[in-house]
Amino acid sequence: MAYLRSRDPWMEHAKEIIFADDAVNVSVESKNKDLIKFGRHDTVQIAATTLMILPTGIYNETYVATDLITSIVSTSASDTTTVVVEGHTISGTTLTFVTQTATLNGQTAVLLGTPIARVTRAYASGAVDLIGVISVCETDTYTAGVPVTPAGVHLQIRAGENQSEKASTSLSSTDYWVVTSIRCDLLEKTAASVDVELQVRLPGKVWRKVNNITCSESKNGLLEFFPYIIIKPNSDIRLVAHASANGKSVTGSIHGVLLN
Repeated sequence: MAYLRSRDPWMEHAKEIIFADDAVNVSVESKNKDLIKFGRHDTVQIAATTLMILPTGIYNETYVATDLITSIVSTSASDTTTVVVEGHTISGTTLTFVTQTATLNGQTAVLLGTPIARVTRAYASGAVDLIGVISVCETDTYTAGVPVTPAGVHLQIRAGENQSEKASTSLSSTDYWVVTSIRCDLLEKTAASVDVELQVRLPGKVWRKVNNITCSESKNGLLEFFPYIIIKPNSDIRLVAHASANGKSVTGSIHGVLLN
């Protein structure tokens, strides 16, 4: 007898809303993919700071309107393993998902096979751990594997880690993301609090706050959505934190399901 999956009424509601708004029939089964984006920033400021690993002194990614993200480089000469890079190319405001593999050449930058306008995830795909700080960036000059233009860096993997930490992503022109919850944690033992916003930017528009939660040294933040939040194709999404004092270490994640 065929297995019958029980239907989530809130997911069915989200599909109905998508059809009512855009006249598009979507399904979970056609994509069959969860999407969880998690990230951190170790010096969250009072001012808005995206929860992602960025060069020291950079608090938010600088988005580009063309495929300017071309390179990957490490601060360690020993890093010669392969790294999978996920992201999107752009044409006008249309985003197309691309996944590619690059072989690191230590402190010498390697060109990506396909230049991209968004980089959303990178991770080691070989049998060897990464050693240095890995940067995915625009074309630049480098000092010991460090791009000299910090604003040209769009994603980093921390030294000794094998996976990027970026609570920010983008959607292709064919995908909807139904977000079910967001989470945040303050990784500090001193008294402090952090407000974390889920922000969305539709194509050609400005960033807009969709919802927010608070965490502190004594309480993590978890917000489940009923109904679920629907994020439309070609959108950019991020978690942005505001700390009660500068220099706080904060993690966060966005949980949901892709539909198309």
